[in-house]
Amino acid sequence: MKTKLSFLVTALLFAYQVKAQNTITVDNSVGANAQYSDLQSAISAASNGDIIYVHPSEINYGIITIDKSLTLVGFGHSDPDSKTFVNDIILAENSSNTKISGFYVTDDIYINSSNMLSNIIIENNLIVSYLGFDNGGVNNVIIRGNVINQIGNTSSSSTQNNYTNAIISNNMISNYVGLKNHQSITIKNNIFYTPSSSYPIYNADSGAGTITAQNNIIYYNVTSTYNPDADGVLYENCLTYNFGSGSVAPLIGSNNLDNQNPLFVSYDGVTNYSTVNDYNLQAGSPAIGTGVGGIDMGIYDGSSFTFNNLGYTNGIPTVKITNITDRIAPGATLSVTINTNAN
Repeated sequence: MKTKLSFLVTALLFAYQVKAQNTITVDNSVGANAQYSDLQSAISAASNGDIIYVHPSEINYGIITIDKSLTLVGFGHSDPDSKTFVNDIILAENSSNTKISGFYVTDDIYINSSNMLSNIIIENNLIVSYLGFDNGGVNNVIIRGNVINQIGNTSSSSTQNNYTNAIISNNMISNYVGLKNHQSITIKNNIFYTPSSSYPIYNADSGAGTITAQNNIIYYNVTSTYNPDADGVLYENCLTYNFGSGSVAPLIGSNNLDNQNPLFVSYDGVTNYSTVNDYNLQAGSPAIGTGVGGIDMGIYDGSSFTFNNLGYTNGIPTVKITNITDRIAPGATLSVTINTNAN
């Protein structure tokens, strides 16, 4: 394991050496030789602008609180061999200008700051529970490339909806997005997969105005009929489909494709997110070129950001040894197979 990761750390240092004050490594695996074994200790020792690379481990790094401007990079969330687990990530006072990427979050990411934070990027994570913008909330937030259950809340009185000037794009979302600052939030090119509630998007302040969601794919695999339409939500150039025997009510909005198979490259019929599936679009898919501006619907929209099924961070090379000779005689040849991914 340590041999594998040394390649990755070297690549990471090369990629970031001109961008940050320091690059800090953390690994809580038994026998690891990173700078820190405890992630919270590494955060406490870091300075504003530092990058913390967190090695994959079978041991969860626990609940962490970020109280300064940092970039936290995990290995990824769905690699079959290696994941970087944390329980909760809490954004506290002074954590504006923070980026979090490449983590398997077994519970929540949320804000615990009485003042509004700004310039937060949440990308390439798997978040089992919810992403909540509590208390002071956040202004200017990018949420992209994540596999996530819930963003915000359905209630206008909830503190989990305090976010403005937000872009929510290129995510796999299993439940819903809840919001109330509709005039400053963009929801585009996501895939909502079998939302557990009928509404993939809730406008908690629908009386004050309407949000328009664009280029999203919403699919179910159930025997019943779902109605995705909620008050204060319009859909533009979106697609719905029920892979099961049920149906989907027509979307309210314009240029939508109602109950049409998106023709993913592969779909195993399982309602949960699966890395076995390939959510790219087959040739002939009705979602190709039919989004706003002639782009594709769904998470692969041809933009500079590319959704990664395993949660690898874009721009950081990933190097893995996939096969190595178990035992060799002295002086014999060591056989190694190395796979690389430039992301």
